[in-house]
Amino acid sequence: MKKVIFDVDGVLLSEKRYFDVSALCLWEWYYSKAFMKMGKEVVTADVTDAQIDALRARFWDHDVILNWLKQHGVNSNWDMVHAHIVVTLWLMLEQYERNHCAVDIYLNTMDDVQYLGSLLRNIEVPDAAQVYHRLINVIPDRAGKDEVFAYLSKAVESSLGKSSKTWTPLNSPLWKLHFAAFQEWYFGDELYTQTYGKAPYAPGKAGFLRREVPLGTAEGIRQMFQTLKKRGYEIAIATGRSQMEMEVPFRTYHWLEEFDPLYVATYTDVEEASKQLKMSLDKPNPFAYYLGAFGRHPELYADYVKRPGDFKRGIYYIVGDSLADVWCAKAMGAVMIGTLTGLDGEKARAMFTKEGADYIVPSVEDILTILR
Repeated sequence: MKKVIFDVDGVLLSEKRYFDVSALCLWEWYYSKAFMKMGKEVVTADVTDAQIDALRARFWDHDVILNWLKQHGVNSNWDMVHAHIVVTLWLMLEQYERNHCAVDIYLNTMDDVQYLGSLLRNIEVPDAAQVYHRLINVIPDRAGKDEVFAYLSKAVESSLGKSSKTWTPLNSPLWKLHFAAFQEWYFGDELYTQTYGKAPYAPGKAGFLRREVPLGTAEGIRQMFQTLKKRGYEIAIATGRSQMEMEVPFRTYHWLEEFDPLYVATYTDVEEASKQLKMSLDKPNPFAYYLGAFGRHPELYADYVKRPGDFKRGIYYIVGDSLADVWCAKAMGAVMIGTLTGLDGEKARAMFTKEGADYIVPSVEDILTILR
């Protein structure tokens, strides 16, 4: 048996819209009257691509911070946004406490977020260079994703006190609040309501999910899937996207029907498994790739984690664009095929070479020259 397991973002679909939304989410979080209301900027959903590009440059230092986080295995845009918000609040609260007094901050609700905004209103929001400088000064070069947030939480607690432990970790109430804000931008009002069964907190957004860009031609990628199957390969998906985020563009481009649903693994599946097993399983943990390889069988999830070797049959190929994908391939003993269509582009070649990727291809359709 030979199975090819595809990551989605940076491999099949461009990451641009995710990173665009990362900037829009931060802009809204810091400046909108519905959130922290820092300053007099007017936040609107009616933005041009040029304005979005300017926001990306402003908050992510022309993607320097995004690249740095990806190099540390932080593969989720929700987690990238969390790192930015945690560092920004840390810097601002440090300044506030120098000029006033120590405060205990709990960010469990939007009322808490708005209160914090009122407290910090006379303090300027740190720029991207300050955020980046703080990150590189508290997180070691070789730290992986979980270590990034462990070091960050420890440093914030040392500076601000124990109450910060309630909002610095991943999946904290603060993380869940800005996750919802991100999804509102990405899904838009209609799909957000359809997906989550509730109206958006800050409505008025058209969304970006139906404006995805394939990395190649949609038909060319579909033909690639069909060719692989004709050559005797099985195909699967292992993505950090939620089920809806994967299904909408895959249906649009007629890709979804090429896959057996049993071997299409999304963040939705990983999140449910994480709750079931009471442990973090998102990338760079290879669990999503186990689901793509062995099937979505909830009764076997604990066994996948403890004894993945018991389920391996034949050869597995992982097609991904990031360091996290390389780590996953190594963990499950898969052949790693790196694509140069992620955020780093051609620059990712050095990373793939250093990390020992088996193959490097310009784009996903080029895997047909390898998998004959």
